[in-house]
Amino acid sequence: MSMGCCVRARVLAKSAPTGWRSVHDYVRTRSGTGVLARLPLRAGVTFGAEQSRGDRARQEDALSVACVSLPCEELRKDLVHRAPHGASRDPWFGWSCDQAGGADLGSQVVWFGVFDGHGGPSVSSLLADKLHSVFERVQPDMITDTVRYTRSLGGYFARFNGGTLERWVDQSQCERVRTPPSSLSALTQEAQNASPPPLEHFQALDECGDAHATYTTRIPPPETLHRADMTMEDRATLACLMMDREVHENEAYRGAGSTASVLLLHSLDLPAVPWYESEYLSTTTIQLGDTRFLLCSVDDGRAVPLTTLHHPDDRGEAERLSRLGAGIVTDSFGERRFLGTLANTRAFGDVQAKRYGVTAEPEVHSLVLRGAQFAFAIGVSDGISSVMSDQEIVDECRDARHPQEAAQRVLRYAEDVGTDDNATVVVVPLRGWGHIGGTDRTRAKRASRRTNTDIYRTRRQ
Repeated sequence: MSMGCCVRARVLAKSAPTGWRSVHDYVRTRSGTGVLARLPLRAGVTFGAEQSRGDRARQEDALSVACVSLPCEELRKDLVHRAPHGASRDPWFGWSCDQAGGADLGSQVVWFGVFDGHGGPSVSSLLADKLHSVFERVQPDMITDTVRYTRSLGGYFARFNGGTLERWVDQSQCERVRTPPSSLSALTQEAQNASPPPLEHFQALDECGDAHATYTTRIPPPETLHRADMTMEDRATLACLMMDREVHENEAYRGAGSTASVLLLHSLDLPAVPWYESEYLSTTTIQLGDTRFLLCSVDDGRAVPLTTLHHPDDRGEAERLSRLGAGIVTDSFGERRFLGTLANTRAFGDVQAKRYGVTAEPEVHSLVLRGAQFAFAIGVSDGISSVMSDQEIVDECRDARHPQEAAQRVLRYAEDVGTDDNATVVVVPLRGWGHIGGTDRTRAKRASRRTNTDIYRTRRQ
C-alpha cells in the first residue's frame, strides 16, 4: 500500500496517559532485517483525520486512536468462537500469537474511536481519553458489580441480568429482580417519587489513587467460568457500562452525554504486519448512537456500512423500547425523537433517560476481512453523515493521494453543502488503498449540490 507524501494534520491522535499498562500511540512491527520498529499512530502519517467546530459555540466531538494489547489466548478463542462455517480452510484459521511473531506483535489491536458529545464536551472527551484503556483492562470479576449497579437504575433496567454478560454474573450477589412499571406514565410517576441517591464519585479504573472515589467491587464469576475467557463483545459491553457508571456518578458530567463508534483492527497475517498491509484482518465495531463507520469496496467503490444508527425509528430499537410504551414522537422537522427530545436511543450519560430505556449497552459486530478487497474504512460524526450519504462520503475520497487528503476532502464538502454542526472524519487505509474500481457514482450529484447550495439557508428546508 502506498499513500504518497504525508500531509501535515490539524488533528492528532490522543496519546495514552502515562502509567497505563499497555496502551500505546504506536504499533510495533518487525522490519525486513528482523528489528522491532514503531509506527506512530498519527494523523497525516498512518491515517487521516480532520475536525471542525462548525457554527457551534463548542467542539463536542472527540477522536481517539490508540493501540491496545489483549491476552493472546482470548484473541485466539474469540476468533474461533465467531468463525463462520467452513472457515477452518482459511489461511487465518488457527491463528496464534506465537505464529504472529510473539505477544509483542500478535496481541496488538488498533483502536479508532469517534465520539459525538451533547450537553457539552465533558463526556466525549472523557471517552476519548479513557474508554480504550478501560476496554483493555477490564476483568471478569468486574462484571457482577457492574450489572448490579445497572439494575439499580430501575425502570427499564429493573430486570437487567447483564445481557450478553449474563453468564458471568453471580446472581446471588445481586438484588432480587423487580417488576418494572408496566407503562410509561407509571415509570414517570416512579421517577418523580424516587429520591436521587448520593453520587458515588465512581472511577472505572483505579489509576489515580483518589481517596474520595469508589471503584468496582471485585466479585468472582461463577465457578464454571473461572478458566473462561471474555469475548470481544463481553469486553466491549463491560467497558461501556463501567464508563457509563463513571459518567452517572460524577457531578462534572451531569446533563451531558455522548455517542460512540469504535473500529478495532487486528492483523491475522502470519507473521503479523501493520493493519494497512494485512491480507487477513479481524475487525470489530462497537456502536452506540449515530456516529458511524463505513468501508469502501475496492471492486466497485461501493460504501459498505459497518454500523447501524440507534435512532428511535430503527426497527430494532423501536421494538426494544416498546415494552414500556416508549414515547417516540416526530418533531417539527420530521425527525423521530425518543421522549420528545432524544435523537439517539443508545448513548453514554443522559442519566435521566436511562430508566426509560436509553442504554449504554453497545451493538458489537465482528468479522474477518480480506484487506485487499477494501480501500479504507472511514468514521464520521453526524455533522458529516447528516449532510452526506454513505456513497457520497466514500466517493469524495476517490483518488486521494493520502488518507489525510481524503479526510480533508470529506470535511470540506460537508461544509460546502451547509453542515453547521461539529464534524469529525477519520480515514483508515487498508491494503486495497489506491486501487478503487468502478465509477464515481455521485460525482454529478456532488457537483450539483455544491453549485446550488445556499449555505445561509438551513439544510432542513
